[in-house]
Amino acid sequence: MRIDPDVAREDLKRIDELMRQGIQRDAVTGKEYFTGYSYNTLYDWDQYFEAIVQRYLDWDLQYIRNGVTIFLDNQYEDGFITRCIPTGSSDEKTEHVKPFLAQISILLYQWEGSLNWLNEIYYARMKKYLLYWLDKKDPNGNGLSTWDSGPHSGMDDQIERVGPWKSCFCEGVDLNSFLYRECTAFSKLAGIKGKLDDEDYFMKRASVLKDNICNYLWCEEDGFFYDRDERTGEFICVKSSSGFSPLWAGIASREQAEILVSRHLLNPAEFWRAFPVPSYAATEPGYREEHMEQDVGCNWRAQTWIPVNYYIMHGLMKYGYHETARELAWKTYENVKKIGDREYYSTDSQTGRGLDPFWGWSLLAYFMPSELETGYDPTDLSEGIWEMKLKL
Repeated sequence: MRIDPDVAREDLKRIDELMRQGIQRDAVTGKEYFTGYSYNTLYDWDQYFEAIVQRYLDWDLQYIRNGVTIFLDNQYEDGFITRCIPTGSSDEKTEHVKPFLAQISILLYQWEGSLNWLNEIYYARMKKYLLYWLDKKDPNGNGLSTWDSGPHSGMDDQIERVGPWKSCFCEGVDLNSFLYRECTAFSKLAGIKGKLDDEDYFMKRASVLKDNICNYLWCEEDGFFYDRDERTGEFICVKSSSGFSPLWAGIASREQAEILVSRHLLNPAEFWRAFPVPSYAATEPGYREEHMEQDVGCNWRAQTWIPVNYYIMHGLMKYGYHETARELAWKTYENVKKIGDREYYSTDSQTGRGLDPFWGWSLLAYFMPSELETGYDPTDLSEGIWEMKLKL
């Protein structure tokens, strides 16, 4: 089953017009960038997923390059970069940008075959920002980095697993899976730039992350990837959709993947709900469609967020769960078509929530079925994918 071509053309035209509202100009550098938010903030992982939509629309890639360099332009001497620009609260100003800048750079390379924009200054800054994650955000030196808070993770109100502002104890399975991908991506960038020592060093750091995630974040008893409390060394036994991130990273073993999918993802009592995949398993006490008293930011409880569905779909494809991936792709697409373009969606009541209309990463839903049916994964970091795209 494929999207009707006429419907697809209508969607593309409407999405293009909608997203044009997100083109903004940075007040400091004067560079134009894209944001999915009506309040004009440039966020870290959002721009990775938004870049893929921009490419489908055949936009000028300069908006994506500018998004990366604006963050690098705002780097502190020690490598720290705020996770959003401009920053809002004082708490946001203390949290490091999520590890996606090298992955965005790989997207740019596979689309245009050049890294001329990544000059020596920007390369050095990107390396320093990544080392900040690997070293300064790993206080106990065990090879697993920590989130500062629920908002820092991007899953704003998941304080049961990540904690409130300035908690700094959660060795996040999502964070370290993202870091594995980021180290892999930066190693590839280093190789392209001819910096062979860096290529080898960051590939080794990726390998260490992979081992640590499998050794320290997999709970054999529950058959799930949990976060770890750096203070105690104990699992933070909260089932979040973040527990599926090792599938996207390709870190999980085949046995772990089978348990994750059969016991948890496809379990209607946990994640396979009316509009899968909710941010928390339905068995969690914090599974609520409405905010709880202590919550800040957006709702990541009984809510479905499209970019998480997107990377879970690609994780399923990676491990050969094509029918499950197909069902997830089409459920996501059909629900968004029916409900409308919203920031996020209530899982059980199947209603739109947050910004309305939303022209950010939720629009990935329109491309999930076609990527599934063609087997195309723009997030794949293997060189074979780059070669294929550079020839097209």
